[in-house]
Amino acid sequence: MFSKGKITNNKRIFFKFSFFGFLAFIFGNKKVLSNYKVSDFEKNTGFRNYGIPSKFEKIFRWIISNPITKGNGVSYTPLSKLHGSIIPNGLHFERHHYGVKEINPKNYYLVIEVGQKKIQFNLDQLKKIKKFSLKTFIECGGNSNVMYNKKPLQSGADLIHGLFSISEWTGVKLSKLFEHNKIKTYLKSFKWLEFTSFDKGSYNISLPLKNVIKNGFLALYQNGEPIRPEQGYPVRLIIPGWEGSTHVKWLKKITFRNSPVFSRNETSRYTDLLPSGKSVQYSFLMASKSLILSPSPGQQIIPGKNIITGLAWSGSSYIKSVEITVDGGQSWFNAKLDEKKKAVVRFNFEYNWEGNEIVISSRCKDGKNKIQPSRINFLRKMGSNAYYHYSGRTSWRIDSNGNVSHTY
Repeated sequence: MFSKGKITNNKRIFFKFSFFGFLAFIFGNKKVLSNYKVSDFEKNTGFRNYGIPSKFEKIFRWIISNPITKGNGVSYTPLSKLHGSIIPNGLHFERHHYGVKEINPKNYYLVIEVGQKKIQFNLDQLKKIKKFSLKTFIECGGNSNVMYNKKPLQSGADLIHGLFSISEWTGVKLSKLFEHNKIKTYLKSFKWLEFTSFDKGSYNISLPLKNVIKNGFLALYQNGEPIRPEQGYPVRLIIPGWEGSTHVKWLKKITFRNSPVFSRNETSRYTDLLPSGKSVQYSFLMASKSLILSPSPGQQIIPGKNIITGLAWSGSSYIKSVEITVDGGQSWFNAKLDEKKKAVVRFNFEYNWEGNEIVISSRCKDGKNKIQPSRINFLRKMGSNAYYHYSGRTSWRIDSNGNVSHTY
């Protein structure tokens, strides 16, 4: 279980890593821009083999990682600088525990252990199985954890909530994969599945079979192209709506079991200590959540009509509605949703700002009529020793000059 001292220490580490992240961001930009080499053919034809953003558009992920512990860290999606609800592959957030594994697809294999039997699939065999596509989000269980701090972090929305991204993933449903005769006959004999990675730490996690086989699938493609090494190339597990730690990258092995394995990544991590002294483990589904991305800290607005826009998502249902407040929660107004009955939506609300100081926030209601709680009510339930799974509201203060800041 987590102690208060450990929670405090973790947050100190966060700010310590922020310094290294800032340096990595500054120097990383120059390295990325200077390393791209245009071939003579590309120069002569005016075309590029793989398109890159305009040199006038500089949108990058924020990196928090200590170079001393290379391979362990995060990169945050710049949500506030993007529009729509699909995140470009190169801007999808990353969370690595043991670095990025480079795998030659010719040598790739997936082993499925069922009792004493071992069934092996290579990449070509997986690609021949009927494909399935789904637009869904992945959110790290540690996303937004600075919202547990006693004082609001004066940073942009991206560094607070950027461990969240949305993509269309394409691959093979686990239910389809398990139709293999040697596997199907054993399905009723086991209750859990253990998923193990090819990475250096042999990252592993256990999940209940009946839940995973319903919606889980092995992703081979992200937004149409083969998934990238940092996202688990060539095969990554996707379970729509479940916390990021369950989406095992560089998938190596699936083992049928009758109980959880209680690995490091499902005990010491992604577990929340409640005020009662009990710990919540195996949270799995991410709660419904919404966030205003514009205006947000680092931006400035001017008097007149302004569009308040952001994202709302739910791991257990669809987003039924999103409401906006411009007076700190005293009154609420319905925002317009870009899509109906979807697990992830973009919302918009037109507001005429008259130059007075205001506090804005959003709250969503899901298909089960659960309303996103205020930060105060969320903390009453979770307490001060929890560290993961924040799903309360976030508020921004706009002063009389149009400057936006984070406030509780």
